[in-house]
Amino acid sequence: RLWCAPSSSPMSSLKVQLTQAAAPSPPSISFVERYKVAVEARINLKHVHRRLQVVAKLLIVATFVEDALRMLFKFDQQQQSMEIAGWTSPALHTLLPLLSLAVQSCGALLVLASSGVGGEVGCYLLLGWCVWHPFMYGQAGNREFVLETATISGGLLILLSHLLLLRTKAPLLGESGPGAVGTPARVQAVGRVLLVSFFLSFALSLAHSWAVSLPLGAGDGPGVWGRGTQAVELVLSLLVLSLCGLVVLGMKSRHVALLLAAAVFAAAVSVTAANVVTLLLHSSDTFPVEDTAGMEGVEADAATIADHQRYFFFQQLSTVGALLQLVAHGPGQFSVDEADAESITITSITSKGAD
Repeated sequence: RLWCAPSSSPMSSLKVQLTQAAAPSPPSISFVERYKVAVEARINLKHVHRRLQVVAKLLIVATFVEDALRMLFKFDQQQQSMEIAGWTSPALHTLLPLLSLAVQSCGALLVLASSGVGGEVGCYLLLGWCVWHPFMYGQAGNREFVLETATISGGLLILLSHLLLLRTKAPLLGESGPGAVGTPARVQAVGRVLLVSFFLSFALSLAHSWAVSLPLGAGDGPGVWGRGTQAVELVLSLLVLSLCGLVVLGMKSRHVALLLAAAVFAAAVSVTAANVVTLLLHSSDTFPVEDTAGMEGVEADAATIADHQRYFFFQQLSTVGALLQLVAHGPGQFSVDEADAESITITSITSKGAD
């Protein structure tokens, strides 16, 4: 007797078709994902990230290193600055510049040389100096000076939060165990808020100048050019306010911080270059001292003005470094970006790259 294999029934064919239809289809890769894969195939992102961390550290300590060197090589001028700032004791005219030299040089060296406890101590030293600095020079009433210092402090807090996150314990803050993970996140969130201080003031100043320039009645219009200027000021102020809000919320904050860093760097280079050309062409003239509280209406020679401009240039470089800290280390746990799986992946790469 011959044995024949039973033919598949219609019911079996239907089951096979339903099983195939229920199987999940492979996810489609977007253009952005394909672009990222192509970039990663050609560029080692870990090496790029390490270099970004180094550049961000160098820039954020730039103003502290420059100010320490100023104390060392222009000590007599710094003693005069202490007298102008209102310190009446001759002993303080010497002690305060020495304190400035010690704190800023030690803090900057520790930040650059260590990614452990030494780096944390360096951050604490420089943060303490940022708080004391405006009072030492009598610039506590200089809003622009104070807010730019606050922005640099925000970058230092972001760096400090990253250093704390690299350890399972945070003994310097008296915490250990699971609570040690929450401390870096809180420090990082405060750092993001301080990071936008200078830009928030800039946006509000633009909005104020726009409001003041509005016509109060018929015939008070500013003309075509004036109306165009008002529109630009309004749009720019709203744009900067929006960018500040994104950084505080931690939404696309890396991209926003990179954009702001590029803008500050371009402004620092262009303004400094213009001032250098002006001082070279008019080296024998005197110029009004600007952006310094207590010296309104005072004129100084070209060398003194150049010294002031150099200080502001390095302060702006440190502002760029503060923004790059956010680009390098991300917005942290208390942010909108943290809900994105891509942001979590970048954070893990950051931690591994720093080890």
